[in-house]
Amino acid sequence: MHDLSYLDILDCAMLAYSGTPRSKNFPCISYENCENCGVQYYVGRRDDTLLIAFRGTDSLKDLTVDMRFWKMRPPYGNALSKIRVHSGFITAYTDKCVREKIHRFVTPAIENIYITGHSFGAALGVLCALDLQYNYPERAYEVAVFGCPRVGNRAFVKSYNKRVIKTIRFENGNDAITKLPPAIFGYRHVGFRLHVGSPRLFGVCNLRDHSCGRYYQSIWKRCC
Repeated sequence: MHDLSYLDILDCAMLAYSGTPRSKNFPCISYENCENCGVQYYVGRRDDTLLIAFRGTDSLKDLTVDMRFWKMRPPYGNALSKIRVHSGFITAYTDKCVREKIHRFVTPAIENIYITGHSFGAALGVLCALDLQYNYPERAYEVAVFGCPRVGNRAFVKSYNKRVIKTIRFENGNDAITKLPPAIFGYRHVGFRLHVGSPRLFGVCNLRDHSCGRYYQSIWKRCC
């Protein structure tokens, strides 16, 4: 992404877990802790470039959101659309503390937007990327997410991949979260998958492969 390595981007995703994120690449201009919906994210800026990093699952409230597998239509846009998304993720993202505030940072001076996140934060990043691209299509977008669960159905993926072309979705080993919600429920993955770590095996799930530390180690071995 631009002049950043994937380890730099993962570092930004990891910083979202911190209440005082300090990035050498994107100085923090805002850190939000939305207690009512359980979302935490930080916004960094460097010149004409904005970075939005979402925190992953880090509380019981987050886990409750993750497990709301039923799908719903996004609460904006075409009422006849076939797009359906994970109800827990979209409810969290559309909270006023999240979506409204993020939109305020997309000023006329911003030309490039990077979005990242890990786990629950990766899912929020996917929703954020499509939302911003729809409302601010003249900006350039790049997305790198880590341990991302499936977010929506085929119609959602088709719309997303058409609009947010530069999306890389890292999967480490047999990360269990990347296999949820189950495809049998109609969920599909967005973007381009880049597998790192141990070989991916059908039917094998490993929660340890989901940690930020494991992702860092696997990407380091692959890229360095």
